[in-house]
Amino acid sequence: MDHTVWTLPIRYFLRKDRNVLGIDLPGHGRSKGELLETIPDMAKWLLGYLDHLKVNEFSVVGHSMGSLIALETASLAEKRAVNLVMVGTAFPMAVSDVLLDYAKNNKPEAIDILTYMGYSNQARLGRNTNPGMWMTGSTKKLLEQSNKGVIYQDLKACTEYNSGLESAAKVSATTLLILGKNDFLTPPLKAKDLIKLFKNPLVKEIKDSGHTLMVESPNKVLDYLIEIL
Repeated sequence: MDHTVWTLPIRYFLRKDRNVLGIDLPGHGRSKGELLETIPDMAKWLLGYLDHLKVNEFSVVGHSMGSLIALETASLAEKRAVNLVMVGTAFPMAVSDVLLDYAKNNKPEAIDILTYMGYSNQARLGRNTNPGMWMTGSTKKLLEQSNKGVIYQDLKACTEYNSGLESAAKVSATTLLILGKNDFLTPPLKAKDLIKLFKNPLVKEIKDSGHTLMVESPNKVLDYLIEIL
């Protein structure tokens, strides 16, 4: 996926005169460059990007793999990271061998699985907050636009990331976790070890949402972001 999944929050905070960056990693969306292979590499790249822009203090928000990047970035940045928001997260974030194999061989089944498992049962049938939008269809189309090898590399990076607990213990930022009760990819229970290590974390669970919370429950996600950012 790319930064477009954050369109609603980006527009809201920009209209409140906040400085907002919706960033695509190298090889993702409209960004050129070689794919980064590990979550720590992605976090270092992001921190370097912020250094280049001379950003001192910041809040970092990420979803799914992005939540792991956000975690690692907040850990590396120490007190520069004021707020950390992890949406649809878990640790470990291991991916099945079957899905990895499909993605490695660029099989359409990889996108089908990610799309189907990325939504709650109700959302697969409709129930979109935004009239005229097809949630699963738009997600599938966005994934299909990924360059060859991107989905596999990202899934592999999630599976191989093993320093989440150590990084969580180092985070000094105010931390918010937004979880979907009906998340089949990163069930809320899989975030409990992270939650134990954060210092006074805020945890919001959206009962009607699956993994793709920004699409299924855009208004609730935005409301929770407003509370902390």
